[in-house]
Amino acid sequence: MKYIREFFRNDYPFVPFKEFGFIHCLCIIIVLIIMITIYINRNKISAMSMAKKKIILKGIAILMLINMIIYNIAPHLFGYFDYKIHLPFQLCFIAGYMFMFAILFEKEWLLKITLFLSFIGPIPAILWPSMPSTFDDFNFWKYIISHHIFICASFFSYYAFNYHIDKKDIIKAFVFTNLLILIMIPFNHAFNMNYIYSSEIPANIIELYPFIQNFPPFLTIEVTGVLIAGGLFYLINKRNKELAILKDNS
Repeated sequence: MKYIREFFRNDYPFVPFKEFGFIHCLCIIIVLIIMITIYINRNKISAMSMAKKKIILKGIAILMLINMIIYNIAPHLFGYFDYKIHLPFQLCFIAGYMFMFAILFEKEWLLKITLFLSFIGPIPAILWPSMPSTFDDFNFWKYIISHHIFICASFFSYYAFNYHIDKKDIIKAFVFTNLLILIMIPFNHAFNMNYIYSSEIPANIIELYPFIQNFPPFLTIEVTGVLIAGGLFYLINKRNKELAILKDNS
């Protein structure tokens, strides 16, 4: 029992996490390889049987759900709960819940929003995480499932279900994300918290890019989100053209 407790509490980190160290870079490379593989094989993924696509995505959604259930129970069970850290109010967690719901209950309209959130939230976390250790810590595995696996699953779902995203879907995603941030700003202020990093940018990022501290956190988040969404929009626009050609040829 003490080993299980240590796995969750991680009072004595054994395999340290180093930002842009071997393990961190390996995780980034693996995600890139998976994402590139999905993109290269997008038409094959699209042509898969619907039953197979649903089995894959529902399996991942269940894994993500189990991950979040453990994440929410373990702090209370092992006595390390901190409301400033362990509430599921980070953008990646909110987006993850939306994705799980959309996959398990087959809500395609919701996937159009979560596609953007699955990139805007996880990409900064994948590039600039802050954690004490790796394989010996539940937090590391929670991080992998709720960021790396999530973004890959969302990207896979986009080509698997071939849903068309237009300007109104982009506007919905933009409005929804900004509403979340605007809601969290007074909430964080009232309880001295920093969910969605609307109060301050994490110290490890400031250490890497000191100039960021000269800008309001909201502006930093906004610019980062717009840049990521812009790159995703390029892929979406290209896919819309491909789907239009396929439709004309059918």
